[in-house]
Amino acid sequence: MKKFFNKWRLTGPTFNNWMKLLIVGLILSVVTTVSLQFTMYFQVWRHLQQTTDFGQAFLLSVRYLERPQAIFTILVWLLIYAFILALVNRFFVGVSIYATLAIIVILAEYMKMKSRNEPILFSDMSEVTAVGGLTQMVDKNLLIISVVGIIIVFVSAILLEFWINRRKAGKFADSVKRMMFKQTGLRIVILLITFIPLAAPFIANADQNRALLNHFKYGWTSFNTGEDAMYNGPVMTFVSNISSVIMRQPSDYSKKNMLVLQKKYTKYSNELNKTRHSSLKGQTVAYILSESLTNPNDVPKLKYSGTDVFENINQIQKKSVFSGKMLSSGYGGGTANIEYMTLAGFPLATFAPEMVVPYTQMVPFAHETPTIANLFQQREVIHPYVGTFYNRRDAYKKIGIQKFYTTDGKQYKYPNKFVKNIGAKTNYPADKYSYEYLEKKIDGASNNKSQFLQLMTMQNHMPYSANQYPNSKYSVSEPTMSDGTKETVESYISGVHYTDVATKKLIQHLENMSRPVTLIFYGDHWPGVFTFIDQDKQLERSHETDYFIYQNKAAREKSRAKVNHNQRAYASPSDFPALALEATNSKLTPLFALQTKVTNELPAFANYTRGEFVDNNGHTLKTKDLSKKQRKLLHEFKLVQYDLSAGKHYLSEKFTKSTD
Repeated sequence: MKKFFNKWRLTGPTFNNWMKLLIVGLILSVVTTVSLQFTMYFQVWRHLQQTTDFGQAFLLSVRYLERPQAIFTILVWLLIYAFILALVNRFFVGVSIYATLAIIVILAEYMKMKSRNEPILFSDMSEVTAVGGLTQMVDKNLLIISVVGIIIVFVSAILLEFWINRRKAGKFADSVKRMMFKQTGLRIVILLITFIPLAAPFIANADQNRALLNHFKYGWTSFNTGEDAMYNGPVMTFVSNISSVIMRQPSDYSKKNMLVLQKKYTKYSNELNKTRHSSLKGQTVAYILSESLTNPNDVPKLKYSGTDVFENINQIQKKSVFSGKMLSSGYGGGTANIEYMTLAGFPLATFAPEMVVPYTQMVPFAHETPTIANLFQQREVIHPYVGTFYNRRDAYKKIGIQKFYTTDGKQYKYPNKFVKNIGAKTNYPADKYSYEYLEKKIDGASNNKSQFLQLMTMQNHMPYSANQYPNSKYSVSEPTMSDGTKETVESYISGVHYTDVATKKLIQHLENMSRPVTLIFYGDHWPGVFTFIDQDKQLERSHETDYFIYQNKAAREKSRAKVNHNQRAYASPSDFPALALEATNSKLTPLFALQTKVTNELPAFANYTRGEFVDNNGHTLKTKDLSKKQRKLLHEFKLVQYDLSAGKHYLSEKFTKSTD
């Protein structure tokens, strides 16, 4: 050991050189930390301290360095810097790799905050395989500038490395060379010292990570990762979401109590099924997730000229079995989370706060993920875009989807004839062509088999380009906003108009079908264009989208369902399976009987926050406002949810499987 340290002193960097490396690392880490925080503040959302004033955003970012949370972020980047230098053992190459990584992270954070007011989370790492689709959603100019910057950094590094390795390159070159490690053993030690703390959060559990962050005064902001990142920094927010806790164990969870619940809801399902006469055989239940669709008429302060953009959907809602406002968990994004709730019937609000994307954090590991789709013989999803987002391909296999049609599909290819735009400037396939493919799928269903379909549209997905739709007659008059923002809002409104017209034609087509069809239609979340809305003051409103459950003539005659708008004027996405089965008058498994009881007896879950609900009059309630009977039902619901997702699976298959 003594020989090793003596050799270290002779062949390793001197104290002065160590200090030089440390100073460079600290400068780079501080610059990266400030730049990352700048991406949180320099945003048009104007939430908390966000601003479009460059100087103000920069000042706020510098002042972030006064907080103990900044020390954590600086240390993380300093460890990354040291690890890279020890790995490549070339100063300028190492710095260029660090700079490239920092630029990529800064760009990604800025673009995600711009589109969703949410930082990069660990669950987003599953989207790396969807890089082709992601690049279509980012600012092309910013992307080009970043790529050019990275190229310049790398070329400069290579030239400098070439220069310092020339003979007689000078004192500066000699100084740089002396800073590098000449002994392999020393490099291995540095690599281990830096790698272990960087890898630890990926190995530790959620509580251990939280304990580490608490040493740096981590101020956790429940259910609002954007706000969390603005206060703590995006690196801290990222680390806090690495370890997945699907759901924390409710009190009284035991095999004995779960068997009691199974018996109770088996009996309850039998009682409900006495009045349920219909079978799903020969019927189609179709979900339409209408991307970023909400009613512009409901947006506070927004006024526009032109015909009523939501006229047809409003008329359809009046004729639907159920309709009203859906309470989304997302704003500007989070599509797959809302989709999961509509299929599984479990709200995001009752999972653990760390479980933010069920398709990546829960479905792959859960013992069982029962969904409404499992009740059908034919189960297909169609999507006029790539299928790599949110781990959908693997998640669908786990929940029993048989075919997933996407534009990049190999086995199940979304037909090119239905991938058409409205005008040359539109970014994504038009809804009317997506509806045509849905109609074709329904027409091709086997007569005696039950069919489940889900269409996820793309027409109204961000970005919204200026003058996106030709000959648009919509013009925003209020509120006053920049020309760029005004044009994007007008493009969004025009897109909603085309969705409204296409949806009317779809309903007309379904009415003429002899096959019973029940259509569950909903907007998944607000678009990220209404930046003049204060989400703190308009929290509920900015998470309300429209939904309806419509039946064609054949389905109405089969189910004999009655229009009942008042039953669920405000609905959680997790209510949809129970409402769809009620509309079709279908027999229930014990699980869906429980979900039906929740839908009938509890107010709707407010998935944008925790411990809150919205009743049919639009009033917000807290858990303490529920009756004793309602709180008991909520507890039973959480016990079942825990057992199926993260528990010991005491419930038998009879609880979730259809006997049809």
